[in-house]
Amino acid sequence: LRARRQPARTELVRPVSSMISIVRSELTKALTLPSVWIIMVILTAVDLLFQLQLFLFNQELIANLRGDGTSVVNSVPVVADESVFGDYVASIFNPAILLPLLSTVTAGAEFRTGQLGMSVLAVPRRMRLLVGKIVAVAFQILILGTLWIGAAKVLLHLALHSWEAGRAWSPRFLLADARILLFMVTAALFAYAITLIARRTLVGVIVAVVLIMVTMTQMLTLISPAVDALALFSAARNLVLAGGDVAVPLTGSAVQGAAVLIGWAVLACAVAVAVVTRRDAR
Repeated sequence: LRARRQPARTELVRPVSSMISIVRSELTKALTLPSVWIIMVILTAVDLLFQLQLFLFNQELIANLRGDGTSVVNSVPVVADESVFGDYVASIFNPAILLPLLSTVTAGAEFRTGQLGMSVLAVPRRMRLLVGKIVAVAFQILILGTLWIGAAKVLLHLALHSWEAGRAWSPRFLLADARILLFMVTAALFAYAITLIARRTLVGVIVAVVLIMVTMTQMLTLISPAVDALALFSAARNLVLAGGDVAVPLTGSAVQGAAVLIGWAVLACAVAVAVVTRRDAR
C-alpha cells in the first residue's frame, strides 16, 4: 500500500514545488529590473508624501481636540473620529491608484528585454509559467502594499499616541486595510494582463489612465450609477471608501465593489493567458 501511495504523493508535490520555483524566479527577475525599482521608489515616495502630510494634519487635530470629540484644523471644524479614519484611508488609496503603473512596467519588460522567450524555454508549459507570473505580480504588490500600510500605521500611531494610540489597530481600520490591499492587487493584475495582451507598456498605462479619468470625471454616473459601479476604479472607490464620509456619492456597495474588482482581474488574466499561450513568445 505504501508503495502505491508514494507516486501519487510525488505527483502532487512536483507541481506545487515547480510553481513555487516559478514564482520565486519571477520575483527575483522583476526585482533585478532597474525600471521596476525606479517606479517602486517613485510611488513609495508619493505615498510617504501623503503620509507625512496626514501626520502633520493629525498632529494639529490632536492639539486642538475638544472634549466633545471635535477639533479644528486650518480653521475648519472636524469630527475627530471620522476625520482620522477617512483621511487614513484616503492617504493610502490615492497613491495606490498609481500602482497599475508598476505592473505595466513589469509586464512591458517581458517584451522589451525578450525575457518572455527565455522564460518559455526554461518552463515549456506556458499555462504554468503564466500563472506563476500572475502570482508573482500579486505577491509583489501585496508586499509593497503591506509596507505602505505599515508605514501609515506607524505615523498614525505616533500622531495619536496622546489620544488613542491603538485606534490604528481597531477592527474598522484593519477591515479598511484588507479592502485597500484587495484593490491594490486586483487593479495591478488587471493592468499587468492588459499589457501582456497588448505587448506594450504604453498601452497598459493608457488604459489605466483612461479608466482613472472616467471615474474622476464621473462620466459614467451621468449615464447611470449602475453602469459607473461596473467601472474598475469606481468599484475600487465603492469598496475602499464605503462607510466613510466622501465628497462624491458612491454608486455601489463594498461587496459589489469587491466582486467587480475581482471579476475584472480574473477576466483580464484569463484572456491574457489564453492569448499568450497561443502566440509566439517574443
